[in-house]
Amino acid sequence: MTSATDRYQQLAGLPLPGGYPTEETARTLEDELFFQRAVQAYLWALPAVNACAMRDGLGAAFGSGYHVMSVFEKRLKPGTLITTPNCDVIYGMAFADLGRTGPLVVEAPPGIQGLVDDFWHRPLHGPLIDGVRFLGDIGLPGPDRGKGGRYLIVPEGDEPRRDGEWDDYFVYRSPTDNIYFLLRGFFSSVDDLSPGVASIEGVHLHPLHGDATPMRFAHASDTPADALYPRDLGFFHLLDAFIQADRVDRTDPYMHGVLAALGIRKGQDFSPTPRGRELLDLAARTGWKTAKTLAAGFDREPGALWWADRQWVAHAKTAQDDFWHTLLDEEFRDRATGHTDVNAKAHMFVNHYSISTGMMSSVVGAGAKYANTYRDHDGELLTGERTYRIDLPADPPSRLFWSLTLYDAETAAEVDAEGQTYSSLNGMNDIVFNADRSVTIHVGPERPEEAGNWIASVPGRGWFALIRWYGPDQAFFDRQYKPGDFVKSGDGQPG
Repeated sequence: MTSATDRYQQLAGLPLPGGYPTEETARTLEDELFFQRAVQAYLWALPAVNACAMRDGLGAAFGSGYHVMSVFEKRLKPGTLITTPNCDVIYGMAFADLGRTGPLVVEAPPGIQGLVDDFWHRPLHGPLIDGVRFLGDIGLPGPDRGKGGRYLIVPEGDEPRRDGEWDDYFVYRSPTDNIYFLLRGFFSSVDDLSPGVASIEGVHLHPLHGDATPMRFAHASDTPADALYPRDLGFFHLLDAFIQADRVDRTDPYMHGVLAALGIRKGQDFSPTPRGRELLDLAARTGWKTAKTLAAGFDREPGALWWADRQWVAHAKTAQDDFWHTLLDEEFRDRATGHTDVNAKAHMFVNHYSISTGMMSSVVGAGAKYANTYRDHDGELLTGERTYRIDLPADPPSRLFWSLTLYDAETAAEVDAEGQTYSSLNGMNDIVFNADRSVTIHVGPERPEEAGNWIASVPGRGWFALIRWYGPDQAFFDRQYKPGDFVKSGDGQPG
């Protein structure tokens, strides 16, 4: 069997007699270049295609347009295929095209926590208030601070028609015409979700100018929907459709040049040759597996681990002696150099979506903090046929709620175990506490006899986990609280 090293040696050793390639050399290197560019384009464009897939998948199930909001009124269940959803809040998701609506008004009620991103998953630039630039956030972490407010989403470059027209709004600017909203409504009891539903259904979107279509809140919890991005040639067709439909993006001109070399360019038909189609399909399959590999090994990335003796990773990377500052910004750029952390960005958007300052800010009691793990305490990948336990110390550092959620390693959607409604437990569930108020949660295909708290896994399926702390408290930032790792059944619990 030819090793990977031999393959690269073969490429490097292709003949160039007299400085010109032979026909075979030219064909080999041209295919190789096309394939490499396509793999890199896949990794780079994951944020945009992820957004397109969510819009199209939810649109096919519930309808399209700025006035349609998918509301997961019974919380989000495994029948909705979407990456790492939070199934312990009420989600509201909507998509709009500013090229059609023009400036779009958001009437936000009190108590929601939401965000608005463009279709490259860049948080929109909002107002500068008291020296703070708001990026993407609406509601609790936004400029209205959860009291409710009026927002205006405008295409980048637009100006008001008359003086003072925008004065009554928090103005956010979008570099893409397509935008999406992710809103979270909260409740205090899993037996009564109505407060969360009411807050989401209190949101109203309408154009600043012209007639408005009445809002339609489509209840989505019990209707299956596939909002996952493609892993094959379809990825590039969806990317091309987005490029054709939106404005010319001025960010990252080199990578847009790579897309053009693949045949994806605004105003040009995307019609790859049969060989091009074959290579694009292979590149998409390879790119997806590459991103999944980066995610599974993200613990080895510099700055990725929250704690040196745990397996939990931080999406935006964080120094272990300073939880107050992320090492990456809202566009996954290194705060010191401004350069994109390409591995962190691929990890984020192959398994997750959406970003705003509230998801990485360090304000006690505001926003949220996330810890992600793919491995058990021994460093082995988590699998559905094994049984694990995890110990969470008493007094979780969250003012709103905490949760532990399991996700399928392949789809990054909720683990879909027979008879299990949600693949999560949260502080509002009927949790069984230990004597010291710590919490032990068991994970496995069958419920252990001793398990007071259990989440089911599926044999033969890998899984990973997310801990969320909403409204993180001082104890989190001061590193006083540290969750355990997943420990295989029968092993000793690490200290």
